This record gives sequence, structure tokens and C-alpha cells, in this order.
Amino acid sequence: MNKPFLNLINSVKDKDSTSSENITNKKGGEKSKLLIILGFLISLSSIFLLLYTINYKFG
Repeated sequence: MNKPFLNLINSVKDKDSTSSENITNKKGGEKSKLLIILGFLISLSSIFLLLYTINYKFG
């Protein structure tokens, strides 16, 4: 059976999904920058603590 309006329904769904994806991507980008900065700070502090521990224990 041929459904003549199927393409119209699919195009409306595509437009709705792209607008919601744009909003999600903007919020996700802000969160990812924050997580990268926090991860970098935690990594630096753990390296510093590791070097301090090695120097105190074996130095």
C-alpha cells in the first residue's frame, strides 16, 4: 500500500529533531569544556602528589 503523506511526516520529524539536537549540542559543549578543565586540574594535582610522595618516601 502506498502512503502519499509519509515523506511530509518524516520531514516534520527531521526538523523537530535537528532543532532539539542544536540545543543539546550547545549545552553539551559548555559541559565538556568544564569537564576538560576539571580533569586537567585533577591530573596536575595527582602528578604533583605522586612526585611529592616519591620524593618523600625514596628521596
